[in-house]
Amino acid sequence: EQHCSTIIMMTRLEERGRVKCDRYWPLRGVETYGLVSVTLLDTTEVASYCLRSLTLCKVGGRERREVKHFQFLAWPDHGVPNHPAPILAFLKRVWACTSTETGPLVVHCSAGIGRTGCIIALDTALHRLRAERCVDVYGHVTCLRSSRPGTVQSQELYGFVYSAVREAIGETTAGAATEILVRLLHTRLQRLQQRVPGENVTGLELEFKRLGVECSTSCPPVVLALPCNAQKNRPGAVLPYEHNRVRLQHVRVQHSTDYINASLVDGYRHRRAYIVTQGPLAGTTEDFWRLVWEQNSPIIVMLTKLREMGREKCHRYWPAERAARYHFLVVSPIAEYNMPQYILREFKVTDARDGQSRTVRQFQFSDWPEQGVPRMAEPFLEFLGQVHKTKDQFGQDGPITVHCSAGAGRSGVFVTISVLLERMRSEGVLDVFLTVKMLRLQRQGMVQTQEQYEFCYRAALEYLGNFDHFGN
Repeated sequence: EQHCSTIIMMTRLEERGRVKCDRYWPLRGVETYGLVSVTLLDTTEVASYCLRSLTLCKVGGRERREVKHFQFLAWPDHGVPNHPAPILAFLKRVWACTSTETGPLVVHCSAGIGRTGCIIALDTALHRLRAERCVDVYGHVTCLRSSRPGTVQSQELYGFVYSAVREAIGETTAGAATEILVRLLHTRLQRLQQRVPGENVTGLELEFKRLGVECSTSCPPVVLALPCNAQKNRPGAVLPYEHNRVRLQHVRVQHSTDYINASLVDGYRHRRAYIVTQGPLAGTTEDFWRLVWEQNSPIIVMLTKLREMGREKCHRYWPAERAARYHFLVVSPIAEYNMPQYILREFKVTDARDGQSRTVRQFQFSDWPEQGVPRMAEPFLEFLGQVHKTKDQFGQDGPITVHCSAGAGRSGVFVTISVLLERMRSEGVLDVFLTVKMLRLQRQGMVQTQEQYEFCYRAALEYLGNFDHFGN
């Protein structure tokens, strides 16, 4: 009746074991709700939101209308998101798909006041920021409450609107937008490699320096205060954030805790698609295999040699010829294949407590130089593509475990390029800056150097020359 073409849903159907919203769209095909038939045409899922294309038709009528249904999935059960970047990216996608010639946007959460008010206040503030280069969050919320009492119902939500507006202002003042169409990538990279007029730096240097400011206010885990956990980190270690660190299951072993230096990291389509961790130490090898087992990880990606430049980068955590036992897990080597740029090892991992077993594959990239980055991107793309093909081929749902030595630089490059390529195929756009920024919100120092950052651009450009690395 209101000629709406866009619905924004700010809740899951269930949260913390309670129903927050009944499903009002078909899972497939057509469902009728009263006098209206709703057809699901398509579903696009990414890590932070789901986009559904629906058509509506009155029962017995001929007119059909298309409706876009955006469901934001990255709002935590408690409080507000750790950082506004995901919600700003979400709103940008909503704006790109919404026509100005239709009726109003429908926005809801569960009660229709908290998150709903937050997203409307933010949307209103951002539109005014673009049009008038000024904002009035207090005024927007006051106006909303005059129409719907209780909107933006907590100080935390109110503060989050301010944080998101401040983040948007920072993006505006920083200069050129970082999201580009894939067909403009070559031109964009050439421009970034040139020196900025009046400054003795390139555009790429400036863009990378913008990432230098820490993206998260999250603190290292409180469990690090325990002396037995400090020794589980490499010297000068990159530490995981509390909100997304992997927690090991409790075992009855002296000084055992749930701590391991590992972070759950989102991919393009799926939340927590990767586990990014440091290279195991001799004393954390058992914990590492427990992590792989408990998280049902089918693939390990290793991006370092055991020793580089005369220093240990990673302990040899796998058996060479005979089975080895790591606490309650028995790891048996099955096969080893030496490829031009990588080594593929297959292991049978068995839980000695109940006999359950599964196959785990380890891909070790052997072509990364001890200093800098690979000279050519193509071998790394082929390696990355083979990792993802193998995961798809065997249909295993668990996250891919990725490590280098610290679990930040090369590991960050692997995840960044994986996300970039998936988005390029799906949307025809890419944003290296935002991708790295979002990853740094989940693990400190992801993509550590400017050289690694530029390599992500070069790999995306190389990929455009051969669109079949992953297979269509």
